[in-house]
Amino acid sequence: MNAQDMIKLNNKKRELLTPENEVAYSDMLVYLRLSNVPEQQVEELLLEILDHLIEAQTENKNAYDIFGDDLQSYCDELISALPVQTMLEKTSLIGFVISLLLAIQFGIDTIASLFILFFEKNTEIISPPFSILGTTLSVSIIILGILFILYLLKRYSFDQKMNWKKRILFGFAFATPFCSAIFLNIYFKKQPYLIYHLTFWQNALIAILFYALYKF
Repeated sequence: MNAQDMIKLNNKKRELLTPENEVAYSDMLVYLRLSNVPEQQVEELLLEILDHLIEAQTENKNAYDIFGDDLQSYCDELISALPVQTMLEKTSLIGFVISLLLAIQFGIDTIASLFILFFEKNTEIISPPFSILGTTLSVSIIILGILFILYLLKRYSFDQKMNWKKRILFGFAFATPFCSAIFLNIYFKKQPYLIYHLTFWQNALIAILFYALYKF
């Protein structure tokens, strides 16, 4: 059974958990999935934990009765006994995100090019400008923002209290990189250097290529 099949099975089995155990298990799931452990081993471990919880429920036990009061320490012990991700696995995840972001970028440009082609026949512009520098900076900022958000999710995964300071922190963590990326992309598209106008078909083919790389 591969990781994706185990994720689907996990989602089905989680419906059997009590509300209390679901909350505890969700915290463990987030913490373990964000750890430096290969996906296959993490999903196998999560299914094993889930089976223990479901079985314990028949004896009216909860997650804390089985794994102890400190679930984070318990997860750390499990992580220490598992292999770590290789450099290829770490970089491949970032590569998937970059491919998806570029597929979205060129997909939007494809739609804009189609609009210009049909509705702006009196203009010499064949497509929206594509800025290499703007796109590179935007993608880099979003990647850093995603990594920071994942760090926050792992750090506060077992913290049941979400006060106003943490809400503001998460709000800034989500809004700042994406707003900055949009601003930089728009700004550099108006600059005279490293600007290209790709045709509708060029945008479409590049978008399909990056989407295929993401799915692969």
